[in-house]
Amino acid sequence: MKLPAALLALVVLSCLAGCSQGLESKRFQTRMIRSTSADEVFNAAQVVLRREFGRLNVEPESRRIVSEPVEYRAASGSGTARDLYGGASTMRRIAELAVVPRDEGVLVRLRVEIERRDTDRRESFQPEHGRLSDAPGRTPIERDAATTTKQNTVWTFVKRDRAIERALLAELQGKFGPEPGQEIRPASDRPADTP
Repeated sequence: MKLPAALLALVVLSCLAGCSQGLESKRFQTRMIRSTSADEVFNAAQVVLRREFGRLNVEPESRRIVSEPVEYRAASGSGTARDLYGGASTMRRIAELAVVPRDEGVLVRLRVEIERRDTDRRESFQPEHGRLSDAPGRTPIERDAATTTKQNTVWTFVKRDRAIERALLAELQGKFGPEPGQEIRPASDRPADTP
């Protein structure tokens, strides 16, 4: 009887480990670049992303780049009712790129996320701040007084910017020669509806 219980525990643990790894992995748009080194692709990717996003967090050991968030105002594409009447929302884009050497070439993974600032929406659901007594209802820590504005800002994932992912990957691949039969468009030629 102990053997099946131990086997069941092993199966449950392996499932939990596999499920958590699946949740951690993100989906990226990928491109294989042949006849070049991973370091050359990584250096070229820094130039392309720096031009598009400005400040970058570069990890040379793992060949990973994450951009600092780039904020902008948008009257559409926020995923809220504001889109119906043209109300502006504060949005931001964040890019994550990884360069992985493979036997057949260099694999480039890119993900560009668009997020909406929802701090005001969160605060509208907070309990009433006013009280009819001199005793405070909540301590300063409960009122977020012990944290910074950046820590208290709430960002909600809206969607991926697949158009800019494709354009940046195509531009990067164009620097090393396109794949046969593949059209290359620079990122500046992406559709006008993309921020």
